[in-house]
Amino acid sequence: MSKNTDKLKERIIKRKRYKIGLLFEIAVFFLIGMSITGYLSSKVLNRIADRSVQIEKEILSEGIAKDVKSSIKDYDCYDWVINYWIDHMGELDLEYDKSVDTYFKEKDFLDKYPELNFDRANDAQLAALPPEDQKAFAEIIFNRLLLRMNDIKASYDVRYVYLFYTEGDASTMTNLISASDSTMKRGNEKGTAFLMGTTITNNPDEQEAFKQIKVGKDHLVVTDDNVNRYHFFSTISRKNLIIGVSFDISLIRREVERNMIIYVAIFVFFQLLLSAVCLFLIYTFALRPLSVVKENMDTYTDTKESEEVLKGLGKIRSRNEIGALANGFGEMITEIDDYVDEIKTITAENERITAELDIAEQIQADMLPRSFPAFPNNPEIDVYATMDPARQVGGDFYDFFMPDENHVALVVADVTGKGVPAALFMVVSRTLLKNRILMGGRPSEILTDVNTLLCEGNESNLFVTVWMAIIDIRTGEGIAANAGHEHPVIRRADGKYELVKYKHSMVVGVMSGLKYTDHTFKLEAGDRIFSYSDGVPEATNEDKELYGTDRMLDALNKNHTDDLEKLLKSLRSDIDEFVGDAEQFDDMTMLAFDFHSTKKDN
Repeated sequence: MSKNTDKLKERIIKRKRYKIGLLFEIAVFFLIGMSITGYLSSKVLNRIADRSVQIEKEILSEGIAKDVKSSIKDYDCYDWVINYWIDHMGELDLEYDKSVDTYFKEKDFLDKYPELNFDRANDAQLAALPPEDQKAFAEIIFNRLLLRMNDIKASYDVRYVYLFYTEGDASTMTNLISASDSTMKRGNEKGTAFLMGTTITNNPDEQEAFKQIKVGKDHLVVTDDNVNRYHFFSTISRKNLIIGVSFDISLIRREVERNMIIYVAIFVFFQLLLSAVCLFLIYTFALRPLSVVKENMDTYTDTKESEEVLKGLGKIRSRNEIGALANGFGEMITEIDDYVDEIKTITAENERITAELDIAEQIQADMLPRSFPAFPNNPEIDVYATMDPARQVGGDFYDFFMPDENHVALVVADVTGKGVPAALFMVVSRTLLKNRILMGGRPSEILTDVNTLLCEGNESNLFVTVWMAIIDIRTGEGIAANAGHEHPVIRRADGKYELVKYKHSMVVGVMSGLKYTDHTFKLEAGDRIFSYSDGVPEATNEDKELYGTDRMLDALNKNHTDDLEKLLKSLRSDIDEFVGDAEQFDDMTMLAFDFHSTKKDN
């Protein structure tokens, strides 16, 4: 004990020598790199923001406003036309986003006034026209300008381009021309391309902008969906005419993202450069010593040459966790060498036990009758049985044989416990039961004698539950005894599977001198007996829920097959489906017996 304590103290002292942590070293390197990258990133992000605002606010909106202004001023009479629109809004017959009707209006107008030029017409010429021709002229100019603004909108790919006016306190704005495209609805509500005369209430930012707007001064107003740029056009009849351009914020963001790709490339370059430097330092001070540790550990794994590996680990001079790790590996290798011989001995013993269990499993399986059909020379009866142990070997067993030419014996039993002890007790129990049945007698007498024999020297206090029946195949008359076993199930020829409940006797092997009780029954042609161990109703799923006899009976009644093998496989499938991924914790035995008809004496 003292020697081990001294070794432990020596290890603790060695570990305390390594003051510098590997995590601290790596953190310092990355903090330097992150600081430089963070500084460069902030500069680049500022540049991206400035550049995107400059492009959207100054260049694009000014270009659109300039195109709209020049389109309107192409007409010498634009003042007269705009005044006419404002004064006669409710009277105009306007054509939106097409020019079929306007074409005929324009043709009729030119036929009537061939000397009149739409672009060069002056106010005096228009004032001399009859009212109906003034109206036609204003409608023609509206259509021309609307189609031109539609083209401008499409060319610049913006959300809205419109001409409107405000007056007084600028609390409202009234639309004159609003550009549209094939995807935009036209109407009088926000979100549509406005009809002429549509008046909406301005928000406070817009109202303040319209109050201050002057020639040569633009205003920017941002809403949830749009960035609105307003350009002063002119003042007509004390009304401020304004050109509005609205950008979709999502489009601006996409433009910013495209620009960011360039700057992200710069980020990546510097990031890769700094990362390369950091990785070089990490490799020099951390990864290379670790690789030495790994190489020596691989060598030990492959060759088990302890002395060579310990020399290699001793070359590591790091005074951080890697050095401590190398020393720890050296100590571990020394301890592993001490345990190798012991592990080999334990492994050999486990292999021997496993091989013996495999043989025991085969021996136990060979002891149970597995040749089917069991009674090919006796068509009056049929039987099929299965036993699935929870471990390699188990305590459940079944048996069926004919002690004489006119009787058949059926046995299903379950030894308490599992594994090898239960399997040994099972072998003894089955042998005693079969030998005693062959000697003759009623089931109660047979169980009484077997109980006496099993109680002799039963220091381990093991016991076995037994259901056995002896049936006369000439008449269908049978006698059964139940020593603490599950209730058997019977299905009459035209009926359903039902439990046969009667008072059980004490289990076999627990107390010498016990008496057992018989239960008589009569089978008719087509009747079926089903017996089973408690592993069937006590099968448990992951929710700790038992399968139970009700589910068992339901599964049997749903299956109308006459094939006993298919019947038991179907029931086992239903149990497996219920249990799911839960582990089988008990042996599971099932036996089905059919009585087809009475035997005719020769």
